[in-house]
Amino acid sequence: MEIKDLDSITAHLIQIQAPWYISKIDLQKSNKVIDISVDFIKGSKFCCKDCNSSCSAYDKVERRWRYLDWFEHRCYLNIKIPRTDCVSCGVKIVSSIPWGRLGSHYSYFFEEKILRLSREMTMSGLSKELGEPDNNLWRVFHHYVHKAVDEQLNLKEVRRIAVDEKSQKKGHIYVTIFTDLDTGNVILVKEGRKKEVFLELKKWLIKKHGLSENIELFSMDLSVSYKAGQKEYFEKSEVVFDRFHIKKALNEAVDTVRKQEVAYSSELKKTKYIWLKNPVNLTERQEEKLNDFLRESTLETAIAYQLKTAFDQLWQVQPKAAEPLLKVWLENAVKPGLKPIIKFVNTVKENLRGIVKSIQTGITNAIAEGINSKIQMAKARARGFRNMDNFISMIYFLGNNDFTYNTH
Repeated sequence: MEIKDLDSITAHLIQIQAPWYISKIDLQKSNKVIDISVDFIKGSKFCCKDCNSSCSAYDKVERRWRYLDWFEHRCYLNIKIPRTDCVSCGVKIVSSIPWGRLGSHYSYFFEEKILRLSREMTMSGLSKELGEPDNNLWRVFHHYVHKAVDEQLNLKEVRRIAVDEKSQKKGHIYVTIFTDLDTGNVILVKEGRKKEVFLELKKWLIKKHGLSENIELFSMDLSVSYKAGQKEYFEKSEVVFDRFHIKKALNEAVDTVRKQEVAYSSELKKTKYIWLKNPVNLTERQEEKLNDFLRESTLETAIAYQLKTAFDQLWQVQPKAAEPLLKVWLENAVKPGLKPIIKFVNTVKENLRGIVKSIQTGITNAIAEGINSKIQMAKARARGFRNMDNFISMIYFLGNNDFTYNTH
């Protein structure tokens, strides 16, 4: 299509159609800015914001939106927006225009760019890149994330939920993240990690077309408050304790044995990760050293390590054999009299059913941990988040691949 004049080219690119027209284009060479003024044809009719009836324009107000850059020039749309004179509703500004939200500083295309770049850049970095205040960018971000959560999140089919926690900054306030184990999508983020977050989940399920009675299973860590919340608010559901957190507790017990023994066995100094790593991740030198230690069967650390590897092997057994074999392991684990291991044994006994279910089902928080890694990367880039709202919105944004952010 051949377009012969600048106004026609501009109108075509930014999709100007009747009753709108370009009234002026101003190129400011000194600061590399293009201002495009848009007006409407006198006598045009517009829909009333409240009753949707066709009305004449009463007057007009001007709004300015930043548009996508043109040829390394900042581009702005200066639009005369009508206020309708409705017989029933009085004078009202129109509810929408084609190029941007009335409450925003930016066109739809520019907002789309903000969302797209937010996956790769911090908001402060994006602010420098675009030359816009980061508070304005966050407002755009919150608007579309909240809109997606409100309009697209439907929890009718949710049956199994992973529960995890994440801090806003290192050592700062925590949030609890509930993730659908079957879809991998974040379904709720709440500040805190007390049992009451499960009550908030129960309310949220009802609001989003789900039912607490439909929840069959929670995969979570051994947190006392989480266990209390599940028991009080989702008593019909079962608990699967996440294997990673169980192993973490056992690793801590093994390392405590090593720390106690190193006081009179100096050869154990600087060997922490030999005992904690998975065997497949050991270097050749570490593997040789570990084998040398295991030959010294009198070392308490070696005994604790052998108990650890036997515990790991339980996740390979047939489901029916899980409980009897775990009970055998518990009996054998207390015999050497290692206090840190005995403490872990007591933890297992207190949470026996959930750990047996973990072995039988093989369910883990891997999906939640995957989201956690994305959040951690975003935190590292941003060096933490200044406030909780920003942090929570970012979790929803990164944790919901099914969400669409239609800015047009």
